[in-house]
Parts: sequence; structure tokens; C-alpha cells
Amino acid sequence: MSGTYNVTLHTPMGVQKGTVTLVDDHGTLSGSIRAMGSTSFFRNGKALGNSFEFSGILSIGFFQLRYRAKGTVEGDIIKAVATTDSGTFQINGTRAA
Repeated sequence: MSGTYNVTLHTPMGVQKGTVTLVDDHGTLSGSIRAMGSTSFFRNGKALGNSFEFSGILSIGFFQLRYRAKGTVEGDIIKAVATTDSGTFQINGTRAA
């Protein structure tokens, strides 16, 4: 599961490109999301098998977006849903080379 993924986020503000980096340390997940001109680092996420979940805050200018992401990694494909106060974002991508 550990790796960096090039992702597309389907947000209420339109389609956004970014990256998700996951570090799986025996089921404890950390990493970052870089999107919309900002980077959010997270710790204390969970990984079990090919499923994961984590949460954090993405600062976008003067706006702070709290999120909770849940998803799966199947081979080199990542799929997730991020739930926020501004709606639900679909996240899809592939492992970076």
C-alpha cells in the first residue's frame, strides 16, 4: 500500500489533480495529500489488508477543509471517498512511477 499516487479529485469546485502519499507501518497509516495548491499531512490513519482510512485538514487559502478519507489500493490503483463539510469527493488514481 505504501507509495505515492497521482490522483484526480472530483470536488464541488471541479476536477482537481494531486498526489496522495501513503506510508503503512504495520497497519498505522501516515502520509499526505497534495491538491488545490496545498499539502495536508496526516498521522494515525489505519490500514487493513487493501483498505485504509485517515483524516486531516487541507488549508486552501483562508479556508480549512476537514476531511475523512476511506478507500482501497488494488495493485497500482487507488480509489477513495473523502467526506467533508463541503460534500463528498471521489478520489481515483494510479501509483506514480
